[in-house]
Amino acid sequence: MNTFLTSLIDRLNFIVRILIGLGLLSMVALISLQVTVRFILPKLGMPAGLPWTEEAARYLMVWVIFLGGAIAARHGLLIAVTALIEALPAAPSRLLRRAALYLLAGIFLAMAWYGWQWTLFGADEVSPALMLSKFWLYLAMPVGCALAAANTLVLALQNGEAREATAA
Repeated sequence: MNTFLTSLIDRLNFIVRILIGLGLLSMVALISLQVTVRFILPKLGMPAGLPWTEEAARYLMVWVIFLGGAIAARHGLLIAVTALIEALPAAPSRLLRRAALYLLAGIFLAMAWYGWQWTLFGADEVSPALMLSKFWLYLAMPVGCALAAANTLVLALQNGEAREATAA
């Protein structure tokens, strides 16, 4: 079961990494377009404006941050204070690390639930430039946090398997 779950999450993370890359590439293209339109075209005597590019880049950045955080959770790369874990002997250290990962997964699940509530609450709002429902912006939090919870659980399960393998 653990290997199936790990494989499933890793495949999902591969797709998410591609989406993150496309999001970053799109942000660069949008901001480059905005700089060109705002600063270069007026110098050529062609004043113009594209306010939607800033908003689109900002919304993409929110999605990239939440999805990137979820990927970081899979590899244990989120910021952490590990002084106590490192100071303990091996067995209690592994136990405390695993407990911390399960607690973190629970926090991510709570954030996903509250994020979903916020998404539903703000679904009637419309973005000023894109005229897009804010549902799509707010959806980044529950999706990113749910994926972070799944990645953290897989990391905790892998830590448990590593402990069992060294004990045998």
